[in-house]
Amino acid sequence: MAHEHANPGAVMDLLTFGETMSTALVKEREFESILLRLEPGRSIPEHKVDGPITVQCVSGACAFTVDGEPREMVAGSWLYLRGGALHALQADEPCTLLVTIMFPHHT
Repeated sequence: MAHEHANPGAVMDLLTFGETMSTALVKEREFESILLRLEPGRSIPEHKVDGPITVQCVSGACAFTVDGEPREMVAGSWLYLRGGALHALQADEPCTLLVTIMFPHHT
C-alpha cells in the first residue's frame, strides 16, 4: 500500500507523519525530502549521494559522521553536505531527521 506524500501548500507535522523508519515526504525531479526515524542503537552505514544534502534533527539525538569525523546532532540542529561526501549515523536515542537530497542537473 502506497503512503501519502505531502501536498503542496499543506502544513505537515513531522513528529507524527508516516509509519515507517523512512518516509518520502516529497519526491520531485530536482529533490527528495525524507523523514527518517531511528531507535537507539540503530545505525545507517557509511554511504554517499551524488547531490548535496541537508539534514535537520527534528527530535532526539544522533551521532552523524562526515568523512570519518563524528558530529553530535540534537533537536534543532542542521547540517549541509556537498554531493559525494561520505556520511553515516548512529542513533543515541529515538530520533527523527528530515533529510533533503538535491539531484544534480545533467545536461
